[in-house]
Amino acid sequence: MYAIGVDIGGTTIKLGCVQDGQTIIYRDRRQSPRDPAVMAQAIRSMVGVAERKFPGAPVGISCAGSMDSQGYVTASQLGWQAAPLGPLLYEQFNRALPMENDAMCALAAEHMYGALKGCDTGLLITLGTGIGGGVIVGGVPARGHMGLHGEIGHMITRADGRPCSCGQQGCWEMYAAASKLREMAGGISVREVISRVRAGDLLDIWHAYVHEVVIGLSSLMMIFAPQVIAIGGGLSNAGDIVIGTFRQQVEQTSAFRTFNPFTQIVSARFQNDAGILGAAALALLAG
Repeated sequence: MYAIGVDIGGTTIKLGCVQDGQTIIYRDRRQSPRDPAVMAQAIRSMVGVAERKFPGAPVGISCAGSMDSQGYVTASQLGWQAAPLGPLLYEQFNRALPMENDAMCALAAEHMYGALKGCDTGLLITLGTGIGGGVIVGGVPARGHMGLHGEIGHMITRADGRPCSCGQQGCWEMYAAASKLREMAGGISVREVISRVRAGDLLDIWHAYVHEVVIGLSSLMMIFAPQVIAIGGGLSNAGDIVIGTFRQQVEQTSAFRTFNPFTQIVSARFQNDAGILGAAALALLAG
């Protein structure tokens, strides 16, 4: 069983042909155009190559940002405000393609095959340039009015805090995104920060950053009482020094000790492939 997943990010378009839900057997990638029409043309071209190799494979789209039921996308990473990506893709393919936010696609992949498999209530948190993620409640992805998904990274953790590109002040991602760890360390890469933390350096910066992450995790635990919180994004690739520290600090909070002593903090399984796998799963579910 094959399906084609397309993951549209702020920097690159990544395509994968997925076999049996989990194994990517073909890949392609291109730079992300800023013009929505050029984006739709690029996706049509990439999918066309993949379809010649895997005829009949259904196609699903994962896209950064938020979108309405008509496929109009707002994504600061791409400079889009209500860009008509869905209608443009319809013109290119002569059919509607299932399309979902990238965090929700990653959530689907983790829920179907990964760290959240079998969870009745669970969270996926992705720490990158911003903070994304999604919530499983009652065994299904939680959605709001009109099917919209929540923006975990834009919950307020600091009253009247730093201005955010979303228009609010004090959003969690303004303090706890992986990009903020880099800023706190004077601009060196996150990989270098973690390397120096392992060596016993930059511990004050590291503990200050972890504190900001844990503030948000504690709030989410109090709202959702999750069985599992899976941490994804580039930062989680650093291994147990990251996940282990988050787990240790969460377990010191009242949110854990008093209310949610069952919550597990784990690493997400699929990391940078989650968008492709989730988009492919979306294609299969759409039939």
